Amino acid sequence: MSATTNKVDAVVVGGGFGGIRLVSLLQDKLHFQNIVAIEKGSALGGTWYWNQYPGSQTDTESWVYRFSDDRDLPKWNTRYLKAEDLQKQIIDTAKKSNVLKKYVFENEVVSAHYHATDNRWLISTDKGFQFSATYFLTALGILTNPYIPAFPGIDSFKGLSFHSARWPKGLDVTGKSIAVIGTGPSGSQITGTIHPLVKKITVFQQRAQYIVPVNDRPVTEEEKREIYENYDKVWDTVFNSLFAMGFAESEKSALEVSEAERREVYERIWNKGGGFRFFFETFNDLGTNVDANETAAAFVRDKIAQIVKDPETAKLLQPKGHYGGRPLCTQGYYEAFNEPNVSLVDISNNPIAKVIPTGLELQDGKTFEFDIIVYATGFDGVDGAYHNIDITGRNGLTLADAWKGGANALYGVSVSEFPNFFTVTGPGGPFANMLPSIELQGDFIVKLIQEASRRGEKTVEADAKAQAEWAQTVQQISRATVFNKVKSWIQNDNVQGKKKYSAFFLAGLQNYIAKLAEETEGRYPSFVFAR
Repeated sequence: MSATTNKVDAVVVGGGFGGIRLVSLLQDKLHFQNIVAIEKGSALGGTWYWNQYPGSQTDTESWVYRFSDDRDLPKWNTRYLKAEDLQKQIIDTAKKSNVLKKYVFENEVVSAHYHATDNRWLISTDKGFQFSATYFLTALGILTNPYIPAFPGIDSFKGLSFHSARWPKGLDVTGKSIAVIGTGPSGSQITGTIHPLVKKITVFQQRAQYIVPVNDRPVTEEEKREIYENYDKVWDTVFNSLFAMGFAESEKSALEVSEAERREVYERIWNKGGGFRFFFETFNDLGTNVDANETAAAFVRDKIAQIVKDPETAKLLQPKGHYGGRPLCTQGYYEAFNEPNVSLVDISNNPIAKVIPTGLELQDGKTFEFDIIVYATGFDGVDGAYHNIDITGRNGLTLADAWKGGANALYGVSVSEFPNFFTVTGPGGPFANMLPSIELQGDFIVKLIQEASRRGEKTVEADAKAQAEWAQTVQQISRATVFNKVKSWIQNDNVQGKKKYSAFFLAGLQNYIAKLAEETEGRYPSFVFAR
């Protein structure tokens, strides 16, 4: 443990794509000499360091799940990348940009306090390191704070239990009896991947999900060469589309075509695979028109009935509400329920009452025995990881108090009363492919710091009124979408006791880019610069 306070230009928190991008920009664009980056894991990777459960992978296609200015020959060989490959990609990117040496690992930031007397942040870690920094930047990730409901008796289980984001490395599940609680991305991916290995897997479902196939496959050398030769056009498509996934989004309403044409479109994209493709490439109003949305929902429900042989199980797996929230995709999830060792327990009206030493007990008294319990219960998303750090701004205002009415950062990057504090993928940022979003936010943060320097000012932060107006805009747009009607971490209503509000600007990346451009051209009217 060190009692010495190291004086630095900037502290960056996070070892994922966002963190390494910030460090790279600070050293290459702003030419900061003293940068410290802190990561609680033992290596880089961020979300992809922690989420390495069986089946974990991105659902954004490999060739656009990297930074647009990384033009080295692609190393990916499949349409989507597994978690371990994504972690390797982050480490490789960090080495190429020479930021790895800036990192301090196995340290968790526990506090960051702003001192107005010298305009510096005092940042402390759980291992006793202290840093005094002019700039405090966080890239904590949107899905990094695991959430497990407070099940009574949770510590009494005698077997092995863990959250899906803390899957033990090297765990062999062969021949084990396993409970998977949750049917979101991690629960469905785990189930679809491990069921051939285990003795028995029981899936506990609170709410049925709309899940389409991911249809991952190898990418041929010819395909890679064609993508790489046309990379400029690929990235033009990314930055000139609403959600930046690398394909042209549909311009047609689901309601303006015949039922036969609609079915052909859904069938074709279903077979192509990909949750974002099914939601955005099929028709342009699945997220805004409930009648259009129902046509897609009905198609998926029909597919479930076709795939799952047992009618009762199929009925339980068919969602009843709107298709929205986070568009899910995985491989072999519904097919798994045709296997004799896979069963479904619906807990919507008969919830888990408690964890017992041998397994789980439901409200009606029925018990289940397991060797392993996997809590695939999701995350306290977007702002969740910030609750683990005591962040205090001007005049003793804590970030927890500032966000009590709903977490929001102006454009997802800056918070009023917290000078020289910047967030990447913070609340209020765009709902889009994460990598382009990180690029845009990182570049904008650099411009803010440069503008403060040009003005001869020492601090910059969001204007309180502008931030409040942005928060209002974010929520207003959300209310006009189907996303607002679907319970999910995107709306922050998946965690008990948390206030429902949209964590994202849902109007698309193009509109977000326009707002940033408006700020830049107007010399940042929504920000306060001070000495």
